Amino acid sequence: MSPENNLPDVADAQAIVVGIDGSEASLNALDFAIGEAKATGRSIRLVGAYTIPSVAAATIDVSYVPIDDSAVRAAVTESLKSAAEKVKAAGVSVEAVIEIGDAAGVLVDESAQASLAVVGSRGRGGFAGRLLGTVSSALPAHSHCPTIVVPVGWSKDQERAPKQTSSFPLADSAATHFEFDEDSETIEGPNFAGRVVVGVDAMGKESPALWKAVELAEERGTPLTVMGVITTSIVGPEWLPSTDELKKFVERGTEKLEAACKAVRDKHPNLEAGWMLLDGQPSEALVRASDTADVLVVGTRGRGGFAGLLLGSTSQSVLPYSHCPTMVVSVKRD
Repeated sequence: MSPENNLPDVADAQAIVVGIDGSEASLNALDFAIGEAKATGRSIRLVGAYTIPSVAAATIDVSYVPIDDSAVRAAVTESLKSAAEKVKAAGVSVEAVIEIGDAAGVLVDESAQASLAVVGSRGRGGFAGRLLGTVSSALPAHSHCPTIVVPVGWSKDQERAPKQTSSFPLADSAATHFEFDEDSETIEGPNFAGRVVVGVDAMGKESPALWKAVELAEERGTPLTVMGVITTSIVGPEWLPSTDELKKFVERGTEKLEAACKAVRDKHPNLEAGWMLLDGQPSEALVRASDTADVLVVGTRGRGGFAGLLLGSTSQSVLPYSHCPTMVVSVKRD
């Protein structure tokens, strides 16, 4: 144990942690993590976790009869060995650890000494299986570093096309003139292929998610799109916004997004950064962005209300349906 912070000693305290359970989803996550490790020069720490079941004894003298965990541990070990060979073959440094305990809890603990945690969206009851189950809100909220969830079936080489969306673009940094049939309920969504997309709320340029997305885009050598979403439909039965009020909301949204992009360009002049403001439901807009984006970035919390650009609870609505690797960044509020 490290005497300073009571944390276990690890080879690289800034490694990329990957939850491995032997499933296809966890191997997809590993593929993504290997790419990130190459781009950032980080090592990978593979983590396997399992729980030890026990059976209540029939007699009153003995409370529990422990079950031999050697077979379970052997299976976890084999999965880690196979994954480690894959990482080594890619030329990335790797270490592997096996922990006894709840998969999500183990991952949160490991994230205290990591720059990034990566898991698949489905698994065999390990990290990925628990992530979008009972701990779908606990993991992003308690992870000590950003978490990336890689959807099952994802492949970096797959071709993905925009799908129909009920979120309509209002304005963007390219001053695109958007025209739609007023009677249309859906349109083809924007194409964000080859880009990192980040959803921001009213925090704008102060959003931690924004700056993590900037870091990610620079590491990957891809452009960045800053997305904001407002809702110009019915706010509540007691009040309908007027045309002038709606215009003001759009202006505030575009000003916030433009200010965020300007801050990015000032600090990172070599990064191509643009913005887009949409009218719709935040979770639907972000899921549709994930149809084509390379990586989607969202915060764990946001400012609700009509004037907000992105509802914070949206991150939990997006994860189960996202079609691209999705980074969740903790947004702390006073």
